[in-house]
Formats: sequence, C-alpha cells, structure tokens
Amino acid sequence: MKKDEFYHEPVLLKECLEFLDLKGDGVYVDCTLGGGGHSFEILKRLGEKGRLFAFDRDPVAIAFASERLRDFESLVTFYPFPFSEIGEKLRPESLDGALYDLGMSSRQVDDPKRGFSFSADFSVDLRMNQSQGEDAQEFLRRVKLEDLALAFSKNSDLERSYKLAGALLEKVEQLGEDLMPQDFKEVVVSVYPHKTRELNGLLARVYQAIRMEINEELKEIEKSLNSVVKCLKKNGRLLVISYHSVEDRCVKNTMSSYEKACICPVKQPVCLCGANHKTIQKVLRKPLLPSFDEIEKNPRARSAKLRVYQKL
Repeated sequence: MKKDEFYHEPVLLKECLEFLDLKGDGVYVDCTLGGGGHSFEILKRLGEKGRLFAFDRDPVAIAFASERLRDFESLVTFYPFPFSEIGEKLRPESLDGALYDLGMSSRQVDDPKRGFSFSADFSVDLRMNQSQGEDAQEFLRRVKLEDLALAFSKNSDLERSYKLAGALLEKVEQLGEDLMPQDFKEVVVSVYPHKTRELNGLLARVYQAIRMEINEELKEIEKSLNSVVKCLKKNGRLLVISYHSVEDRCVKNTMSSYEKACICPVKQPVCLCGANHKTIQKVLRKPLLPSFDEIEKNPRARSAKLRVYQKL
C-alpha cells in the first residue's frame, strides 16, 4: 500500500512505542484505530501470543485498516464501536497497554463527502459515523441559542460565542436549507471582521465545537478513560494523544481522580479514607510534545500532546 494511501503519518509514533513498553505476548488496545498506523507498528512487535484490540466508530476507518492490517489477522480483533464501549467489550484487568489518538483523521477532512471541509461544495456534516446520529445541519436546526453559545465557549474557547451563535442560527433561518462551507465563512467574517487573516483557524474552532457536540466527544473520552483504567492490568500503560486544550483538559481532569490517594472531602481536617485510593500515576510529569523534525515532516503533529500513565 502506498504511503499516500494512509490516513496520516502516525503522530509521536516512536514515543508511543517506547512508552507502551510492548511485550511480545502482551495484550493491547488501540482505542482510535483510524488508518491503522499506530496499530501496524504495535502488531509488528507482537509474538504469536500477543493480541491487539482496535476500536473505531467510523466504518470507513475499520474497512481501510482491516485491509492495511490483513497480514496480522490472527493477532488483531476489530470493534466497529465508539471507544466508550471498551468496558462492555473487554474484560477488567486484561490489558497491558492502551493508546488513544484523539480527534479527527486527516482522511476524514480530505474526503469532501464527509462534510468536514472548509472549501468543498458539500454541506457540513461533521459526524464520525455518517450512518448514525444527527448531522451538523439537524443539530443547528434544533439547538437553542444559549446552548450553541455554550458549545462554542466550552468546546473551542471562542470569544464572542453568543454573537457567533446568534449569527449562525440567523443564517440557518434565512437560508432554510443546508449550510455550505461558504455560509460558515460568511458568518465567521461577520463576527470577527478584525481577524480575517485567522479565518481558517476560526473556522476550524467553529467546526470543532459543533463536531464535539454532535459526536458527544467529551462524554465519550471521559467514559472511555474510566473504563480503560479498569481494563488495565497492574503496571499497564495508558497513552493519550490530544490536539487541543479542551481534549487535553478533559483527559487531565478525568485522570486526576485516579491519582489521588485521599478521597476525603477537602474541608475534612483528618483523613478517614485510609489514603490508599491512588490507582494511577503519571509516567511523565508533563505532556510530551513532538520534535521540530516531526512537525516539519508531519504538520498534523504540531499541536499534539502525549500524556502517559501507569496503573498501580
């Protein structure tokens, strides 16, 4: 398979392989399969007794990666489900390692029919799985102004979120039909006329906020991380790559509860819980960032952060 047929170059690949501390007979899960780049390199390092479970809610990704990984079919099991269902599919204390590569794949963005593009002549969709749930158009036709403004603020840290939400819903009402990328551009320019040089960045954050709502991404991340902690064996490693502050904050906040030894109320003067509740520790004190060389070769890596944890 040619290099340009991949979804994207796996981000922080060398670092992920190092910190997963792979064993030939180990059991691992790739929670965000995508094009199978990380999975391919993990499988190359497993022996006959090794195992990899791979999750992705996007059926296009599953089909693509199944072909990509066909030489390892005896070692890999594909799950065409959201990664929030890991706890329902995998046994407690069964995993030596878990890897998340959050967000979208470049393949989704590059395929104009998927509705993630800023410039294609297709209506904006933004679903990870186009056969399930409401798309961006349905969401915008039923969402309340206050809720949309909150989504822009919460999911993308956008300023003027209330004005932006109002302008976008007004555009929906005016058109009476699906919004195209050009319609989103017109709204963003009208709300941020002094930031036209940052148009693509602003559009990315607008799309991101809506995408995260319709795919319930923060809920998915939180539920999945809580499940995967239970699925890890003692000393099992958990690696999470995030691409923006909202994702990273969700990961950090979710994992922080497992890093606390004492779970007594903050105002309680004396610990009564035994202070033995810590189940996860950081392997890296701070998130690991991609090298300059990697960013040069793969611009998608420029905003990546890798957090690494180990189960106690």
